[in-house]
Amino acid sequence: MNRLLHIFLLCCLVTSVRAIDVAGTLLTGSTMRHASVGVHIVDVDTREVVASYQADKALSPASVVKVLTAATILECYPDTTRWYTTMGYDGTRSDSVLQGNIIVRGAADPALAHDKMQQSRTALLDAMVAAVERAGIKRVEGDIIVDASICAMDINGSWMLEDVGHAYGASCYGLNYCGNEYKLYLRTGAVGSRPHIIGESDYIYPIEHHNYLTVDTDDTSLVQSMPYADDCYLWGTVPQMRDSFELKCAVPDPPALLAYDLRNALLAADIAVSGQAVTHRDCIDKGRAVPVWHTHLYTHASLPLYPMLRYMMHRSNNLYAEAMLAYIGLSQDSVARSEQSLQTMCAMWRDRGLDVNGLKLYDGSGLSRKNLMTPRFMASLLVEAYHDSRLGQDFVNLFPRAGREGSVRSFFAKNPLPGVLRVKSGSMGGVLCYAGYYTYRNKTYAVVLMSNNHTCKASEVRRRYEKLLRDLWAAKK
Repeated sequence: MNRLLHIFLLCCLVTSVRAIDVAGTLLTGSTMRHASVGVHIVDVDTREVVASYQADKALSPASVVKVLTAATILECYPDTTRWYTTMGYDGTRSDSVLQGNIIVRGAADPALAHDKMQQSRTALLDAMVAAVERAGIKRVEGDIIVDASICAMDINGSWMLEDVGHAYGASCYGLNYCGNEYKLYLRTGAVGSRPHIIGESDYIYPIEHHNYLTVDTDDTSLVQSMPYADDCYLWGTVPQMRDSFELKCAVPDPPALLAYDLRNALLAADIAVSGQAVTHRDCIDKGRAVPVWHTHLYTHASLPLYPMLRYMMHRSNNLYAEAMLAYIGLSQDSVARSEQSLQTMCAMWRDRGLDVNGLKLYDGSGLSRKNLMTPRFMASLLVEAYHDSRLGQDFVNLFPRAGREGSVRSFFAKNPLPGVLRVKSGSMGGVLCYAGYYTYRNKTYAVVLMSNNHTCKASEVRRRYEKLLRDLWAAKK
């Protein structure tokens, strides 16, 4: 009995030393005094816990949520799955005159006309116009209608107002277009003056910009707009003496922008359109049934799922993550709804035996500050995904390599760890988290590092994480 008690006390001492080592590295100093941190590192093969501190503390994960979104959607669909945006017409034809509407049906494709990933805006419009020309239509006696009703997730009420007007906070719609972003260009003068708006990227339907910006030495600009609104408010400061300073803004109504673009492109090709550019929402507002096309004109295939997930993970793109969340919902229903999508995500991993009691989700991207996750849950997810035949090494390869790629290029950039560290970062004010895989000497570990409410710069927390991992692996040699 005394021997068992001795072993128990020794185990407690080892656990305590590990906790003190983690706390001593991460929590010393006044800027970490009020911080909450959680660490959980696990050998994925033996499931041995290598290091752990407050692993069951629910913390804000920021963009680490994207890891959960990626794993879930790969459980729902093969990695080669595509989604299809279609175009056709209703009504009747009389020679070259269409007595009806041209209708585009969205598929929530985040890469549609997103030239960073696939075809450009111009290429998509050219393809659509060419399809109308091949059909022999010279005149449309109806509207150009974009139906984005496949997705009922346009507005996330948990996102902060300061985020939703910026391009990184663009909402996901049943039809996404050009990455749901546009650029606003400003010319700035001396400190204290007001900058001048000198133009927009390409062309966009009329949006009224209310410019309350002032010129200073730093960029503290705030873009405020809401989905479906035609007003955009600009606040804060922008840097002095710039010939062309760029603000990346969210498009308030991507379906309306495509309808607007397509109508103008048809007119430019000498195809007359007597009606207007409208969306399914306009139809509903006017008490009109949303038309459904009966004759096909054009189909646009999305990229396969895996390349979109890779872009999401490397660039930490919120729109792509919210589109993936919509597709999780569409695996269960014909219309994507946020609540159902989130419930599906939680239920899937609960049914796999993971403890989801500390998991609170409000989106698929991590932009909501209401999201909560424990380090133990995320590490368990990483271990489960590693051994899953549908995920496995392909899932591991979605993560950017620390110090070399994507949003983790600065992590371990100056003095890399031996082996390969692949992690997804998550950061916002007072939040810095990492989750992923470390492979060293033919062994792989699930690594989760989370910090909330620190008052120092992110670079200081990053330095502490680096020291913790170096010390840990130096002790294991």
